[in-house]
Amino acid sequence: MEASKITYKKEPVKFYFKNKADGRKSIYLEIYENGKRTYERIPDLFMLMEIDDASIKKNKATLNKAEKLRKKRMRELQGQSQEQSKYIQSDDSKQSLALADWMDQYYEIQKKRGVRNLIPIKRVKALLQQYNADVTLDDIDKDFCLGFVDFLRTGYTCSNGNHLSPKSGFNTLLEFSTALTTAVRENIIPMNPMTLLSAGDKIQPIEQIREYLTIEEVKKLIATPCKSEIVKQAYLFACNCGLRLGDIRAMLWKDISFEDGMWRVAIRMLKTEKIIYIPLPQQAIQWLPTDERIPDNLVFPTLTENKIGQYLKPWVKEAGIINKDVCFHTSRHTYATMLLTLGVDLYTVSKLLGHTSIRHTQRYAKIINQKKDDAIALLDDAEI
Repeated sequence: MEASKITYKKEPVKFYFKNKADGRKSIYLEIYENGKRTYERIPDLFMLMEIDDASIKKNKATLNKAEKLRKKRMRELQGQSQEQSKYIQSDDSKQSLALADWMDQYYEIQKKRGVRNLIPIKRVKALLQQYNADVTLDDIDKDFCLGFVDFLRTGYTCSNGNHLSPKSGFNTLLEFSTALTTAVRENIIPMNPMTLLSAGDKIQPIEQIREYLTIEEVKKLIATPCKSEIVKQAYLFACNCGLRLGDIRAMLWKDISFEDGMWRVAIRMLKTEKIIYIPLPQQAIQWLPTDERIPDNLVFPTLTENKIGQYLKPWVKEAGIINKDVCFHTSRHTYATMLLTLGVDLYTVSKLLGHTSIRHTQRYAKIINQKKDDAIALLDDAEI
């Protein structure tokens, strides 16, 4: 169904959270009635700052209680008058908006917001349809979300016969949750049921050893010809700016500017959707294609995943780097570890990578600490 043909009624009662000075959040019911919006405070219920498993568990129980009160208020409004009932749907009259149709509308919303890599939304929609093709948006509750998690863990089989990796499962749930949060913003549903799941209920990515290249290994790649010039250019550009593959593939010439003696690129990070401005060193600029730089054209128009898969690893092997499993994302790890190795502080590296929290960047610091440990071990082995 086309997004323009989708119709739905606004939920007359949904949640509204207000920050308190002590870090807690008060819970209100936002009520839409007869064209007017009012707020009712839910007494004695607060959302806590989620700093540990106990606070997450407490918030989960609080939201369950609040949801029961919301449904009760819905029933009260429904019974007040026939006029009000047109804003309210009873349990026997589910919303007609199918989840698949909402994913189409969500796709268009994200596209208008400037999100360029929309492929993950299509993938999530396809997985949801395999799990339950007939579900409506109003049917999505905690049990549905838990069932979808189980489906991603063990129920879905990839073309190679394997289940989804934890990272793929995590990213799928993240996109699904964002779609539901957007539905809340659009006044279609009162709350995102994914927030009722604890961290243990969800799929968590396994922290893996982050492969990276040393400065000497990057120099070897520079000196080694690659059968695909666009792959070489894009990879070495990424090694010197840390952008993700999706961001690089979506980058336009108009996103790159020169001001106050510094090159910069404006990027809407695909993972966070936040626009950041990253300074580009000359080492990155030199790897940009020399084609005609039309503002609205892609910088790397022919860079495809198939091309990367075909040419990247053979190029790395030809450069004599045979003991590392190198993928395109290794360039981002390389950029981070090079900066830390050269003495750039963790906070600055975090900002350059576009991380929302410094704890994400601390993973790279572990690599540097390991290098320090290895250096000390070499001194011990030397027996000076």
